[in-house]
Amino acid sequence: MEIKVNSLSLFGKEIPFYGIMFIVGFAVAVVTAIPKVRKMKLPFTGLACSGVFAGVGGILGAKLLSILTSIRYIIEYKIPFLDIIQNGFVFYGGLIGGALGLFIFAKIFHEPVLRYFDLFAAGTALGHAIGRIGCLLSGCCYGLPTSGSFCVIYRHSIDPNVPLGVPLLPIQLIESFCLVGIYIVCEIVFYREKHAGISAAVYALSYATVRFILEFFRGDFVRGVLWGLSTSQYISIAIILFSLSVIDIMLLCSRRKKPAKQ
Repeated sequence: MEIKVNSLSLFGKEIPFYGIMFIVGFAVAVVTAIPKVRKMKLPFTGLACSGVFAGVGGILGAKLLSILTSIRYIIEYKIPFLDIIQNGFVFYGGLIGGALGLFIFAKIFHEPVLRYFDLFAAGTALGHAIGRIGCLLSGCCYGLPTSGSFCVIYRHSIDPNVPLGVPLLPIQLIESFCLVGIYIVCEIVFYREKHAGISAAVYALSYATVRFILEFFRGDFVRGVLWGLSTSQYISIAIILFSLSVIDIMLLCSRRKKPAKQ
């Protein structure tokens, strides 16, 4: 598969596909939460307000982590501040920032934070899957060179580090497929489990595990590597340990609540 165009021309301006897909993905995450609002007996105003908090937190977090992981290149190449603001987002920063935004929303309006995490968990996976298609079309987050037929070749890319004309593993597409699977699992868990926070914990655990593995096949080393592992892999390890702890605590509490058999 060859990709020669990385952006869409609209009103004389070039808009990168990853930006378009980011907006579409966020919209999908919110829309998929609408049917759950009634089931969870939450106000629709809470959905809209929490979506704003999560969106703002996600954007700020994604941009901040992007700057932190690229600070050496920003200084070395003297990248203009406007370019830094307009380009470069790191999903994990967005995930953490979005979760923090939801937490702040819940504390301000005295809402159950775990239920709001569940509200957006599955939709986040599906929205992220769409966002990764944008990465594939734009050329960012690219994979390692490959000799196989399952590959993508870029003739142009928004990422100046992409090796043009070289067959690369379409790791963005692989991650997108994995995210669709996580979305399905989270939806099943959400509608079957009655304990708040389980769906969100399953999402976090599943994605962190997938991301840790797929990072070995990424070729954009600008993200930073320490002792053989990338920044995202260290974050994945932390999320996996935290998610396992949360799930273990929830299961323990669930067993304690069950009445003893006579």
